[in-house]
Amino acid sequence: MAEWNDDWETVPGAAPTPSVPATNTRQYRGRTFRGRGSRGGSANNDVNWRERGNNSGGDYRRNNDRDNRRNYQEDAGIKKVIYVPSNKVGRIIGKGGSKIRDLQYESDAKIKIGDTSGNEADITLMGSDQAIAKAESLINDLVEDYKPPPPPKNDDVDNSCTRAGEFFKTNENGVQVIDWEKLNAYHAEEQQNRWAKLPPIVKDFYQEDPVVANMSPDEVKRWRLANNDITVKRTFDDKPDLRPIPNPVVTFEQAFQQYPEILEEIYKQGFKQPSPIQSQAWPILLRGDDLIGIAQTGTGKTLAFLLPALIHIEGQTVPRDQREGPTVLIMAPTRELALQIDKEVSKYQYRGIKSVCLYGGGDRKEQIKVVSKGVDIVIATPGRLNDLVLTRHLNIINFSYIVLDEADRMLDMGFEPQIRKSLFDVRPDRQTVMTSATWPSGVRRLAESYMKDPIQVNVGSLDLAAVHTVTQKILFVEEDDKEAALFDFLQNMDANDKVIIFCGKKATATHITTELCLKGIACQSLHGDRDQSDREAALEEMVDGTVNILVATDVASRGIDIKDLTHVVNLDFPRHVEEYVHRVGRTGRAGKTGISLTFVTRQDWNNARDLIKILEEANQEIPLELEQMADRFEAMKLRRDGGGSGRGRGGRGGRGGRGRDRW
Repeated sequence: MAEWNDDWETVPGAAPTPSVPATNTRQYRGRTFRGRGSRGGSANNDVNWRERGNNSGGDYRRNNDRDNRRNYQEDAGIKKVIYVPSNKVGRIIGKGGSKIRDLQYESDAKIKIGDTSGNEADITLMGSDQAIAKAESLINDLVEDYKPPPPPKNDDVDNSCTRAGEFFKTNENGVQVIDWEKLNAYHAEEQQNRWAKLPPIVKDFYQEDPVVANMSPDEVKRWRLANNDITVKRTFDDKPDLRPIPNPVVTFEQAFQQYPEILEEIYKQGFKQPSPIQSQAWPILLRGDDLIGIAQTGTGKTLAFLLPALIHIEGQTVPRDQREGPTVLIMAPTRELALQIDKEVSKYQYRGIKSVCLYGGGDRKEQIKVVSKGVDIVIATPGRLNDLVLTRHLNIINFSYIVLDEADRMLDMGFEPQIRKSLFDVRPDRQTVMTSATWPSGVRRLAESYMKDPIQVNVGSLDLAAVHTVTQKILFVEEDDKEAALFDFLQNMDANDKVIIFCGKKATATHITTELCLKGIACQSLHGDRDQSDREAALEEMVDGTVNILVATDVASRGIDIKDLTHVVNLDFPRHVEEYVHRVGRTGRAGKTGISLTFVTRQDWNNARDLIKILEEANQEIPLELEQMADRFEAMKLRRDGGGSGRGRGGRGGRGGRGRDRW
């Protein structure tokens, strides 16, 4: 008791109040002290309480009405000390003291945290008997560890509730923990029961044209070689019971002769013949197989998976208006690509099929409203899709045709967790399509998780390659000279030229845009800090010719289709060389030619060798400086790894890679 004399005044000569014993169900002890009950004594208590570090300053009532606040000095002269484990004090305090303020408000008691240096922390409660009891009960609930409830005895209770106790076990430390093995097995069982109740998926809508069926293996081989050296294979093990890979179609009629309405929509667009990826993908998808399409941007991948999706939607056994949710899901990495796909979908009117585009930055309430009215196709970015799935605005149980478009880009942007979370409950017998411009290990891992015996169609080499209709030029500059070189290039543009200037950072894009405007040069910008409406307006002005210059970050490297774009300028070399290919692919589309200009500084030497390979593959001129830069970088790596003749820093004057001699 003596240790409290410095903090609380006691009534002289009064017998100490007996300690309050701890209850059996609580993990702390309690003691009660009674003060004088006079205004003077309580005032001292209040000052002491403030001085000992309570940050609330006495303002623990939420109504902030100081006149109506209870006067603890007059009403309460009771103090009680309780003890809780020190490692659980944080639960009582809460973030920024929010929880302790809530406790004081709910209980009408003052709560003071004492010494927390040992295994137990002392907490002082002040107020009336009722207030202290209430605060003690609330604190006890906070610090008490969760224990699973005992199994209910009522046989009519839901099975998932009656089995809850089965999913806990006691570990080697005697602590009750979740038995994940049992819980996962139970989840798998419940999922199987859910999927078993769903109607079967109809996938096979293909009737092979006799001309296609009679193509000899040599004819197929020659056709594939002549059309960008297409290779087709099973991605994983080629099981003996799988059907042979279908031959390519060479006309629209061979693919869609059974679907005249689809043919009519194709004719409206003025296409003459299928692109290579379409010729090989349509028979595979119409037959119901999973597909991995690897091709460069601008090769018609969107239409390759879209037209079979329309037929898939209409061909299911349950009428569209009676389905629980949408049928087709198309996931895209960026808002711009999602909107581009949505625009492409809107061009093809087939039996009243409806679509919605879900993306961050768009009107969320309006998107939810459209989904609630019923749609057949959902085009979405991973973030917004995950949002609507978790908030139960979108039912994904009936998705039977799923497309992961630009899968490599989605992985580069870190969307894999959201993809996996969103597709957690999708039925396993779905048909899955994955498109990509490259084939890294991450995309292969995703394919193994979500696809069943997929057929892989590669248009061109699997090696990283840029489109051959673009002339790729390299300009070596110092970092500080980039801006002047860029303005010199822009001043020499023809009046009808259109250019996208790619920057590595949003701040750089903003700065360049500002400088161009100050010089009286009309331009637009596209990057992640701009509102969605501004991003859409920027694209629209580039498409309709209001401006001819777009300053952008890599959000514009995919999904942007500006048919008359003549130039791409890489002001900053991208962090990943794959992104260089996509940037260059914004021009030279649909059979037209284009020019790319890339500024290279000494900081980019780690990408020199990969850039040389891309230039070689496209039969482009390779500057001598680029070869020298690649050699110097490889020599530096050898020295750094201990493979060189010494451990010196290299270069004259010991400056290493920063000396002019290394440039």
